[in-house]
Amino acid sequence: MIRYLRHSEIDKVKWDRCIAGSVNELIYAYSWYLDVVSPGWDALVDLDYESVMPLTWNRKFGIYYLYGPYFAQQLGVFSVKNTDENKISEFINNIPQKFRLIQINLNTFNKISDSSVSVTLNNNYELDISGPYSTIYDSYSRNCRRNIMKAIDAKLTVDDDISTVEFMRFVRANLEDRLPELNRENFRTLIKLLDITLENGTGRLCRVVTREGMLCAAGSFLYSSRRCIFSVCASSDEGKSSQAMYMLVDAVIKSNSGKNMIFDFSGSNIRGIAYFNSTFGAGPLEYPYIYRNNLPWFIRFLK
Repeated sequence: MIRYLRHSEIDKVKWDRCIAGSVNELIYAYSWYLDVVSPGWDALVDLDYESVMPLTWNRKFGIYYLYGPYFAQQLGVFSVKNTDENKISEFINNIPQKFRLIQINLNTFNKISDSSVSVTLNNNYELDISGPYSTIYDSYSRNCRRNIMKAIDAKLTVDDDISTVEFMRFVRANLEDRLPELNRENFRTLIKLLDITLENGTGRLCRVVTREGMLCAAGSFLYSSRRCIFSVCASSDEGKSSQAMYMLVDAVIKSNSGKNMIFDFSGSNIRGIAYFNSTFGAGPLEYPYIYRNNLPWFIRFLK
């Protein structure tokens, strides 16, 4: 029942209809988003797009492999119905054999215990912000509230008055040395994502400025019908010392409170980031990373 479709064979109208109606909708899985982060992606489709799985692939030395693209934390199987472990395994087992190496993330709804792949669980943090802001704020830790007050006392302010160019310049200046894996191609992808999400109304850029009007923190956020995702952020040294990021996240949570939404922190396994997320009252959810290596022995040896 599950068909493998090459990129040109995918009906993107039906695809996006499935993602929008899925129980585990994520902006990462919409066709237009995938077109940016993994051009030419293929797919597995069950029935008439009742359940789908994007195959984000690349090729090196003539060998095809599946990888997790930057800026798309979770992919995997999306369905208009709840899926069990058997259905997830069915999708995994229908991945064409030509993909000799599989290194991809599934999503929190994809439970898997398939012995054909190695499974590692990663942490994400989510916060239900459908209630009133006062209730959400009361769930913040004492340290979180103290850091927000520190930013307020420093006369920092939050607004949306930042362009894509200014945001990218600030991110590169404050992240490039710390995250060398974010190469030029990744930054070009991020620019495309920012442009298209701001244009179609699924993206937002926010900044924090000092009392002198100097930029000290910035963040990008992705929106779908039921979720606000904290995507990319950066702080200057001054922003870090004045706890500007606490103020930024609090402001975005406040502006979206009461809207039947989840605030998705999009990570993390890193202890410091996980702690930051948890101080807002967010709880951890696990999503699977799957790995399978069927590379020829001599390439596997080199890898």
